[in-house]
Amino acid sequence: MLFTENNLTRFVFPDKPDLQDLQYFLEFQVPLQWAPMFNELVLGPQRRKGSYPSMQFRFLGPKLHVSTSQVPSSQKPVVGLRLYLEGRKCNRLAIHVQHLSSVPSMIADSVASSMSEWRESQDNDPGYIEAIQWKNYSCVCTSAIKYNPEWHKRAPGGVFIVTGAQLVSKGAWAKKVLHLRLLYTHIPNCTIQRTEWRNAPAASQKGSFLTTISTTLSSPFTQRADTHQAKHEPAVQLNSGVYPDGPPVPLRSRKLLKFVDISEVVKGPHDVPGHWLVIAAKLVKEGGKIGIHVKFALLGYEGQSQGNSFMS
Repeated sequence: MLFTENNLTRFVFPDKPDLQDLQYFLEFQVPLQWAPMFNELVLGPQRRKGSYPSMQFRFLGPKLHVSTSQVPSSQKPVVGLRLYLEGRKCNRLAIHVQHLSSVPSMIADSVASSMSEWRESQDNDPGYIEAIQWKNYSCVCTSAIKYNPEWHKRAPGGVFIVTGAQLVSKGAWAKKVLHLRLLYTHIPNCTIQRTEWRNAPAASQKGSFLTTISTTLSSPFTQRADTHQAKHEPAVQLNSGVYPDGPPVPLRSRKLLKFVDISEVVKGPHDVPGHWLVIAAKLVKEGGKIGIHVKFALLGYEGQSQGNSFMS
């Protein structure tokens, strides 16, 4: 069960978790917040297009601009990621992070002074470079971003969790490569008990052909039908922004959705036992779209059993 208060989404799970997880479950019963929030996004022109790197997936294909702004969570644990199309024309690809609105008490004392480092996807292996359409045009690096074991020389023990994200475009036109960067923060006196990779819901991974047909056949008639249905079946909104459905999107700008999967990949308090955190992620190509997979972890605090062997 969930409800929204002051543009923040609070989850309430009806079943009790195991006794050993109860304390952590309760610590995570706080509103979740997306960064950036929708009211922080500029819908009109903000700076010249030339200042954003752009990608093109085929000859004479549409250009997809890339926002390379860093998106930190102010050291609050991240519980979800998503790709998003920003800008007045929805042609600027960005990364958003969902995080807790406050730091759990069991790590609050240590996180403020903890070490933080950025880590980027590596393209040393050509097998991780995948073209979205034509091979001589823009690609995506699909290698997973994990913490660097060398960091433990400066911060022994503990776990590195994700507290920010950024997209980076590298290479020369027209074969640019899209990379993902993650900001890691060290959390001492804890270990990883369990990990799990998660991707976007299968329903969102339609092929580009079906997406194109759906967009092309959109009409005022179908829009009226959708509006009528929405009145009778209000959907639960997980966004924390001013606009419950996201900023207004021009219909003609949805053509870029056939290249980008903007589904949220989240494990929150509603996922048993309710205290999942993001520790890794990677960009992927699925159904002809750029998507994202996220690795979540359950932490054991105060030196509980099972070491951090799952970090590998």
